[in-house]
Amino acid sequence: MWTGLFRALSLLTILLGIFAATRGLVRALPGDPLETLIAESGTSIPPQILREEFNLDKPFFAALISDLKKASVGDFGLSLLTRQPVAEVVAKRFLNTLALSLLALIIGLTVSLLLGLSAAAKPSGLADTICTVYGGIAAALPTPWLGPIIILTFAVIIPIFPVGGNIIPPALTLALGFSGVWARLIRERVRDTLMTGSATGARARGVPEWKVILKYGFAPASAGLAAYLGTRFGGLLAGAFVTEVIFNWSGLGSLLVESVLQRDYMMVEGATFVAAGACLMGTWAGDLAQNFINPVRQTK
Repeated sequence: MWTGLFRALSLLTILLGIFAATRGLVRALPGDPLETLIAESGTSIPPQILREEFNLDKPFFAALISDLKKASVGDFGLSLLTRQPVAEVVAKRFLNTLALSLLALIIGLTVSLLLGLSAAAKPSGLADTICTVYGGIAAALPTPWLGPIIILTFAVIIPIFPVGGNIIPPALTLALGFSGVWARLIRERVRDTLMTGSATGARARGVPEWKVILKYGFAPASAGLAAYLGTRFGGLLAGAFVTEVIFNWSGLGSLLVESVLQRDYMMVEGATFVAAGACLMGTWAGDLAQNFINPVRQTK
């Protein structure tokens, strides 16, 4: 219990530190931050209103405490350009990013489980060779290159999907790189557990091979795989941000890029805070899954 509480407090501290650092960048701008914001964004909002919104009329630490209180209840202020509540815009765009990431995760896990388990079942077989080649190529393909190739293939050469606004092409882009790494990881982990005495004994008793693979190979390795999956969730989100820009997907990553280019710093703060929180929660969820699964009790 104490370990879980300490981990939760650590994640909260990191998240608050990220928010403080992001808000501090506005104060760190050379000259008057307010003048810089007005000049770069071209906004016509009266300076005094902006000064109050950014808490520039208060000392830094007093303003930071006030901002943290607002952020804790989901209040990130108003967009500098559209004057919409930042929290509403970020929440809507984050749901799109989450949908894209989850679909990519489902596709990637399906491919990697089928390929990885098949390769572990027959070392040096055809599936093992395919897993090695596919894993090496898919993991090495950069998203900025792979995205246009998928657009060319499925929107021009084989016009199945439209160029933008469809979730399938960006999900396939994310899933390819993800499944390449995971197929090889699952193969190695399952192969190691199959070398134990439990798997050998099960085979000697005539247990079907598919059951040996799942029960004595995959199940003992699932705890470590779940923990690693949680740590990789942040990487999946980061890949989604790049993919969203390539495929014109209306998610959190494209919002962040748009806000940076338009100098909408309030929106940048909100999007960065939510993205960091999602990455940290993914790591925490992976640890919880590992603690829930492990130890795996095997019955004979």
